[in-house]
Amino acid sequence: MLETLNDFTRSLGSVWGLFSILVVCAPAALAVHEFTAYRMNQYTLTGSDYGCKSNMVNFEARAVNANIVTRRCVLMSMGEISVDRMKELIENKAGSILIAIPEDPSSLTKDEIENWNEVEEVLMEQAIDTSVYFTYQKPELMSIYHEVRTALNSDHAATAAAALGNVFHSNGYQIVTYGAAPAPAKSSLYTIQGKMLSQGRETNPSIAIVAHFDSYGIAPHLAKSANGNGSGVAALLEIARLLSKLYSKSGNTPKYDVLFLLSSGGKLNYLASKTWLEKKLSSDSLETVLLNEVEFVLCLDGIGKDGLNLHVSKQPKEGTAAHKMLTAIEEAVALLNPNISVNTVPKKVNLGNPLFAWHHEIFTVKRLSAATISNFPAHNSLGRLNTFDTSVDVDKLYTHTHIIAEGIARYISDLSDKSVTILDDYLVPNRALLSRTVEFLSSTQRAATLLQRDSPVILHLEQTLSKYASEVMVSELKASKRDPEFQFYDQSETKLFAYNVKPAVFDLFLAIAVIAYLGTVYLCVKSIPHAMTYLYQMKKLKSS
Repeated sequence: MLETLNDFTRSLGSVWGLFSILVVCAPAALAVHEFTAYRMNQYTLTGSDYGCKSNMVNFEARAVNANIVTRRCVLMSMGEISVDRMKELIENKAGSILIAIPEDPSSLTKDEIENWNEVEEVLMEQAIDTSVYFTYQKPELMSIYHEVRTALNSDHAATAAAALGNVFHSNGYQIVTYGAAPAPAKSSLYTIQGKMLSQGRETNPSIAIVAHFDSYGIAPHLAKSANGNGSGVAALLEIARLLSKLYSKSGNTPKYDVLFLLSSGGKLNYLASKTWLEKKLSSDSLETVLLNEVEFVLCLDGIGKDGLNLHVSKQPKEGTAAHKMLTAIEEAVALLNPNISVNTVPKKVNLGNPLFAWHHEIFTVKRLSAATISNFPAHNSLGRLNTFDTSVDVDKLYTHTHIIAEGIARYISDLSDKSVTILDDYLVPNRALLSRTVEFLSSTQRAATLLQRDSPVILHLEQTLSKYASEVMVSELKASKRDPEFQFYDQSETKLFAYNVKPAVFDLFLAIAVIAYLGTVYLCVKSIPHAMTYLYQMKKLKSS
């Protein structure tokens, strides 16, 4: 009987112990939450690495002001971000940084956007080993964010007892992403070209109108670039539409051919335009003839907000093409909106710097007269490279497009009468078309690192330009396999999982408690046979 009882109690102790362990451990993984996250841009340009080189996330979540961030995932809101704080987290070897940004940029204050612009510019000037992700402020994520901030109190508890209590009562989060390490992706840049030829002469002087169409921001999937340079692309297409009507107008014979060029890689040193230009200048194509006859290249880059600045490599001298274009635009301003002023901003091309400041500089170094017109007063103006560039002032865009189109029309018509406009009441920009084009561009994925030949934005621009210009074609620039001047990387969008778990120190206390419990059960079970023997002997003595 004693052996049977011994086996029974031993089995009971094992089952009860296993059950207890399961019950105690069950809360350790209470829930899992899934979020779409976007990794910070990563690319190589002219031999230098830029952006985030890692995509690893498998760390315990911590608030931004936690005592320990090494090998932790720092969860922070956009309001907590600053240049100094980001530098501190990177220097302290934070495992990863997850930044929650608002879905509606209109909720941001001017100070928040300016602060973000500064952070974005500083981060994208370097290569970072820490993985940096961005995600939208969904309710579930913000709940986790607030829990993580609340749990920070356990690190600063007034007493050891309070700290111990926090360990048992609070839950933590393990932030994890799955996937291979970033690898080189298919890397191509694109140019879309078209031309408008004047009739009556075999060889005409020409002008070129240029704009880059890709978006740029700290994360490819988040970049909208409505003003820089959705506004420039919308203006170029509208100018092409107006000039096509002007060129087909009865009795009108413009003296210039016009070359239109749209390119990607605008914020990647204008590589598509640069390579396209070098190839065309060394070939025997019609574009080469047009380029050889080019008097002036006008680049459009951000014209949907206040201000008009003509950026040139040197102050235009009277009699030069740049002076002629400036004069034509100033005459257009006087006729259409005298309240606007056009500022000329000279800046020498820095030949010692492999990176160009403005689009027109790639033409200037090839000895072509060129300028960039923009509402930005300088190439490094905060906001020019901005994730939250999500809208334009349509009225300003309409006015600036009208002025630029009139200035170009005056240039190619050599009109000396300053009192009349070339573009009459029937040849004015279409406000609705401008608005729809910017809206399409800012809502369509067009970061250079993600574009393919069949991307909607390339197909749309090709089809639209074909309505107004002839011989429209798309050229692809592929990265060299041996010595690429540019290289993109994948893993820009991923899924993050937040596992609700007990803090790591809780596991230690749990292990100690389980060992103590099992030890107690073991001793009890081992003592039962002895207790039963004792009781049996006592009973035997009484009966005798």
